[in-house]
Amino acid sequence: MQDNLQPLIHKAAVTGLLVNVTRAGLCINDPAELHLLPDGQIGIFAQARKGFLGLFRPKALLHLGQLGPTASALIATAIQDARHLRVRIVGLTPEHLAPTTGAEVWISVWGDASGLTPLHLGPKTHRPDDTTKPARHNTALLDQASGGA
Repeated sequence: MQDNLQPLIHKAAVTGLLVNVTRAGLCINDPAELHLLPDGQIGIFAQARKGFLGLFRPKALLHLGQLGPTASALIATAIQDARHLRVRIVGLTPEHLAPTTGAEVWISVWGDASGLTPLHLGPKTHRPDDTTKPARHNTALLDQASGGA
């Protein structure tokens, strides 16, 4: 059976990161799983590649964190209906590369979009009207003299 996979979430940040990205052995394009947690949030889990000297690699399912509220609202129906979703890690920033902002993990979610309610993010997500552009004669920089141009 072939699934019609479409991008549901192109790139979403993992909130409340619970693991050390460097030590967990996560890589870009690693598969991940989404599970509904008892508190109603959607948890993100991935296989960790911990090992002793790189030889013994027991696979453990690690809880990475949760999806944010906007991404959770978008795919909550798919999680509750146990639909097939393809979840991959698409971005990683380990701790040593971001000492001030902290580590980041980003995921993408693909699945069948039929039956999901589209999420409207608000009026600022659309292209602004042409009436908001300044008039042509007001486009001079403030520090320029208002003489002949």
